[in-house]
Amino acid sequence: MVCSNPFMIRSGDQFYPYRQHPDFFYLTGISQEGSVLVMTADCETLFIRKPDPKSDLWSGPLMTPEMASGISGIEDVRWNSELDGFIDKGAKKARLLFLNYPGAGDREYETETPGSRIQKKLTALYPGLKQDHLGPLMMQLRMVKEPEELEEIRKACAITRSGFHRVIKMLKPGVKEYELEAGLTAEFIGNGAEGNAFDPILASGENALILHYIENNSTCRAGELLLMDFGAEVNNYASDCTRTLPVGGKFSDRQKEIYDAVYRVFLHARSLMVPGVTIGELHRQVGEAWEEEHLALGLYTRQEAASSPVNDPLWKRFFVHGTSHSMGLDVHDPMDRSVPFQPGMVLTCEPGIYIPEEGIGIRLENDILITEKGPLDLLADIPMEAGEIEDLIQQK
Repeated sequence: MVCSNPFMIRSGDQFYPYRQHPDFFYLTGISQEGSVLVMTADCETLFIRKPDPKSDLWSGPLMTPEMASGISGIEDVRWNSELDGFIDKGAKKARLLFLNYPGAGDREYETETPGSRIQKKLTALYPGLKQDHLGPLMMQLRMVKEPEELEEIRKACAITRSGFHRVIKMLKPGVKEYELEAGLTAEFIGNGAEGNAFDPILASGENALILHYIENNSTCRAGELLLMDFGAEVNNYASDCTRTLPVGGKFSDRQKEIYDAVYRVFLHARSLMVPGVTIGELHRQVGEAWEEEHLALGLYTRQEAASSPVNDPLWKRFFVHGTSHSMGLDVHDPMDRSVPFQPGMVLTCEPGIYIPEEGIGIRLENDILITEKGPLDLLADIPMEAGEIEDLIQQK
């Protein structure tokens, strides 16, 4: 049984923007709240909210069974008022029930959902019915993307490229980070995306040393760098891109030295993203590459590197996050890290360096499709090389 996400209350008469549960959307393509999918070995049945004049007045018309069937491909669509009886009948014969209810390895919700309500009822009425969380099974399905999913991700990447060029046109000393965020979001929505796939990071200067900086309220100053981590969302599918730009249009000698090191590590890391490699192996090899770059940058000596603990090498002090994560319906899609890369997986490649003593944080990130022929960079058309970045800013 797979349940839709509930509405989350924002204020007395308003909800936060609705976002469907990714597992439910993956199986149905339905974005309507109050929906439940029940699957057995023999059939699948979708339950949806029945329209009523009050909901039509305040929120607009709900789906009809015909509409839901057309989107999902599920023939048996019923009103969710029939759900309890349907579940009661099935529970008498079932021995194992998989659910995506909150609290079973998923995030807790204060609001009661159809799934949590049914789970409590089944626990009370059928204590012998074994229940398990659906998440691990869905993770195995979602790790490798279907062609239709790849099409949506490509659309998101294309709109992300437009957002990048919008920021390039706006970037100058004195501009506010939130002005760049506004331009980025406008570009996404204006090109048909739902908006941002995640809270965008527009981090100038030392703000780039904060990995999840989302305040975006500082002023970009000449001589500083701007780290922008951003991505559009199309039909619930994400893109994820990071670029680091010189605010004044040109890197200083030291900034360029560090930037070029990140760029070299990015190219090396991307080349390693082939079938058979695990995400842990990728990170280890990228760490080894980083050690050589750190030595060249004078961040520590080879003797200091050799004397550091094996489980806490010095390179981790300047590269403090992972090299890659799976992405799709979530910008951090669920992934079994022990499973080797397979054709059809989409993962980020995002080496970075963070040097608090110099006030510098630089990260570069693209989305990579694993193929039998090697890595396919879905964001390769967004400039990354330092000279090209400088030319773009100066010629805007």
